[in-house]
Formats: sequence, structure tokens, C-alpha cells
Amino acid sequence: MMSRMTAPSHAGRYRIEQLIGVGGFASVHLAHDDELRSPVAVKILADNWARKTDVRERFLQEARLLRRADSHLLVQVFDIGELDDGRPYFVMTYADRGTLAERLASRPLPVDEALGVMGDICQGVAVLHSIGVVHRDLKPSNVLFCSRPEGGERVMVADLGIARSTDHLSGLTLPAGSPGYQAPEQLYFDGAPDARADVHGLGALAYHMLTGKVPAKQEHRVPPSALNPEVSEVVDVAVTRALDPDREVRWPDAAAFGAALRSSTVPEPAPPPAPHDDGGPPEDEPGHDGTSPSRPAHEGPRRPGRRTAIVVGTGVVVVAAATVTAVALTSSPPVDPPPEPGTTAGSPVASSTGDATGGHLRAGSDIPDEYRALIVQAGTYCELPGLSPALIAAMLKAESGYDPDLSDKANDEYGIARWTPEVLWHWQPGGLQRPKPSPPFSPELSIVSMGRFMCRLGPQVAKVPGDPALKLAALYRSGVAPLKQAKGVPAKWRDYTTKVAGYMRDYQPA
Repeated sequence: MMSRMTAPSHAGRYRIEQLIGVGGFASVHLAHDDELRSPVAVKILADNWARKTDVRERFLQEARLLRRADSHLLVQVFDIGELDDGRPYFVMTYADRGTLAERLASRPLPVDEALGVMGDICQGVAVLHSIGVVHRDLKPSNVLFCSRPEGGERVMVADLGIARSTDHLSGLTLPAGSPGYQAPEQLYFDGAPDARADVHGLGALAYHMLTGKVPAKQEHRVPPSALNPEVSEVVDVAVTRALDPDREVRWPDAAAFGAALRSSTVPEPAPPPAPHDDGGPPEDEPGHDGTSPSRPAHEGPRRPGRRTAIVVGTGVVVVAAATVTAVALTSSPPVDPPPEPGTTAGSPVASSTGDATGGHLRAGSDIPDEYRALIVQAGTYCELPGLSPALIAAMLKAESGYDPDLSDKANDEYGIARWTPEVLWHWQPGGLQRPKPSPPFSPELSIVSMGRFMCRLGPQVAKVPGDPALKLAALYRSGVAPLKQAKGVPAKWRDYTTKVAGYMRDYQPA
């Protein structure tokens, strides 16, 4: 969709002089504050987007986050308002010396200059991390330069258009970032869950400034010193660790990476990667056997959980990533809002029992109307053999009989999907960055979290023999390891999966 961006003559008291940037969602104009006699930048939401409440709120949230951070190492927001035609705008620092992208267009920076700029960028991003914000789109065009009154210039990190705040997590967010700079986890729904995604972006910025090249894929990447012999071993190690595909190995945040770049000694070796699928669960996460670290296995099964984000269908990733990449400094709507009821990030689902659910679930069955859209959302959360709305509906029937108020205190299981608080904490939208849920659990939370669970752990049992749908049902009850050990549905859960199979036959579209 093309955005119409009519330039006004004024935005409040600010006199618009010229357009300096435009994107799919907003435009940025050079303006003059006649009262204070100074240039400013005014960012204006496009008129076609201004009528969409969710996008409008995301646009304003960017201004609020920048104002909240209020650092000279970030673009600062001075004012906010609304044009006569209803479009919102906010007033920012004018970067009169351009962007880092412009400076890197012809050559890498000298090592000392690159490290100086990186130090300022790390400090700016550290401010964001200190208030619980992950930028998610660190790249040269989002690093700006502004003249200092006393001479010289200052570095400013810009564009929180796709930032995530722990105060405003939607949980369901599209893939975000720009190729070459985005961390691997940003190719997933709910990607960039913490500061380590930004550390990857900072490492990519450092690599680009030092070598003149965007980092290649890991299997083809060489250390910065291989392209620029003036890069020291200290910097080589620090940057390589920042770019590690395993976020457990990277520096924990921007401040730690900045300190490593400034160090006079080679950094300590990175910690070993956290165990993965067959190596046991990380500390404080539910295990693949379905038990909690603090709960012995003999006390009964619990839903397994890992905080790793889910991968979505390839087509969704490619389209969403391409869309985000095409959006420049002014084009991204800010922090992700909660999804509209009955929608997923990237795949709208009707919230009524019309055609959107009728194509997935049999009409006239005993599935409560108020849960149908949520069931379709969970059952189509990703492309996974066996996963379907009929399976989710059948499992809910088997788990609770669609009772949203179920309370099984003996097993610490609650709600329509029988989640335990500890495990739902990992699978809820937003994961561990959101507060630990306490019962009663709403159907909205419980049902959507089932889709997240299936899409993350389901691929781990893909090679186990058996019906794909019934393996997923058993997975929800047992965890990954028992299915692998039994080479199919464990005997303990066959009665359960038989019941699920019967309900599925009732719920599949006629």
C-alpha cells in the first residue's frame, strides 16, 4: 500500500521547510522552531495510517519511549502534537551531519574512529536496555550525527519504530530487523526477546565500520582482522563473540560489549552454549520430560517448555522480513501493540464463527462459539504436520471439556488447557519477559499458548513414528524425551490420544 504523505506548512508552532526522509508509515521533515530559533526534525504519520488506531498508537509509543529514555545518545523528543487533518507528529533532534550509512558508503572508518563511534552507540543502546527496551533494528541508517555547539559532533541512535519494551510486549511480533544485522532469533515470531539481539546488531555495526563490509553468514565469515590487519585481537574476539548465532554465547547487553571493546586485554572465552534439544534443559526452564527443575519427575507430568521462539512458515518469514527490510528510518511503526482479538501476527483470523473458522472446524459441533477463532489461531500458528484447529479443539475437549474455570490444585493445573503456572510462563506470548501468570488463566492466553508450544517442540518429534497429530497430543502430555524413548506415543498416554482422535473426527470439517 502506498502511503500519501502531504507536507503541511506547519506542525504546531514548527514551520516545515523541506522533506528529508520518507517511508511506508511516516515522513520526516526539516522544520524550524521560530520561538526558540532552532532547527528540528518533525516526524509525521502518513494520513492513511493515521486512521488505524493500532498503528497510530505504535507511532506515538516510539515518541514516548524516546522521551522516557531522554539521553543525548538517542534522538530526543521535544514535543508531540496533531495536525489539523488529524495526523499525529512528534518533534525530534535534527541530525545535521547525516547518518553512519552515508559515511560507510565509500570506505570503512579508521579503527580508532570506528571504536569511538561504537563506544557512543553502545552507551546509547545501554540506556535503552536499562529501561527494558530492545531496539531490534540497529543498522547504519539508524545511527545519526549531530553538531555540538562547542564544536565536534555527537552520535545518536534513532528509530525505535520496531522496538520492544518489557512494559508493552505483545508477545506476538513479526520477524524484525535488517539482513546482515539482525540476530538469527529475529527470523522467528517473538524474535529479539532480550538485549542479546541488540548485541548482535552492535557486533554487525562494529564489523561493518572496521571492515567496510556487512558480516557474511557465519559459515563464510572471517574475523575483522582478516579484512583489516589494524584490528587488534581484543576487538576481534569481542566482535566475534557479539556475532555468535547462539545468544547464550554473546555478551549479555550493550554495556558489556562496549566494555569488551574498550578492554586492554583479550576477553575471557565465551561460556559454552546452553544445551539444546537432546542435551537437557537450560537452568530454570522446564525439561523435555515435562517436569520443572524444582519438581521431581515422580510428582507427575507437567507441560514441557523452552523459552526459544518459534519458527513460522517459510513464506511468512520471507514476506515479513522483506517488508521490514524495505522500511527505512521513518517507516516502521513503533512498539508492537497487543494483537487484535482473533488475530495472529501475520495471519488474521475472524473473531466470529463465519467462513474463517468454518473452513477449519465442523459447523454444528459442540465447540463453543466463543473459542472457535482462538482455536483456529492456535491450530494455524505455524505450518507443522499434524497441527490443525481440529487437533487443538480435540485436546481442549479431552483436557477440560472446554471448562475455562477448571482448577486442579492437586496437579497445579488450571484453565481450559490445564496449564501449570510455571510452564505457561515460558509459553505465554512474551515468554519470561512478561510476569509469571497466576490462575485463573483466560482462554485467550491458554489456547494461543498451545500453538506456541506445538510449533516450538513439535519439530523435535517429527521423526518419531506415528500419526503426526497424535504425537503432538502426546507431546503436550509427556514432553519430547518420552516420545523418543518410546519411539511413538508412550503407553501411559495412549488412552488420552485415543480420546483425542475420536474428538478430532467429530471436529474436522465435513
